[in-house]
Amino acid sequence: MKPAHLSAAVLISAVALGATAPGAAARVAPNPVAAGERITISDGRRCGTAHDVRAVSRLFGSVPLRPGAHGMATDIRIARRAVPGRYRVTVECAPGGPRHTETLLVSRGWAEGVDATQAAGGLALLTLAGGAAYLLRRTGAGR
Repeated sequence: MKPAHLSAAVLISAVALGATAPGAAARVAPNPVAAGERITISDGRRCGTAHDVRAVSRLFGSVPLRPGAHGMATDIRIARRAVPGRYRVTVECAPGGPRHTETLLVSRGWAEGVDATQAAGGLALLTLAGGAAYLLRRTGAGR
């Protein structure tokens, strides 16, 4: 298989893998977050027009979500004194209704980690750079 074909196959596979990854039911962004930063919590349009939609976590208690561009959402600030760790955030569509969860990572002073989009982009760049280096090496050797 030619290097260009191999690079293209790897790139297409990485994009397909990222596209088929399951989305979180509740959305928390950014994730991870540093203590003291603001986050946006959203239902990802899963609660519809339900009333009394709330986000609940031992990190911040219970906060109401309001209608917005991406469904029901709210912005809150994580306390500066928040203990670093993983926290479950649950979006409750209504009393007794469906619940959707996401895990939020709180770091001490800076955001840590890489999300799936960043990992796929890095893999694509690495693959393209490797393919380009191989082709340049072959061309430079007079082949």
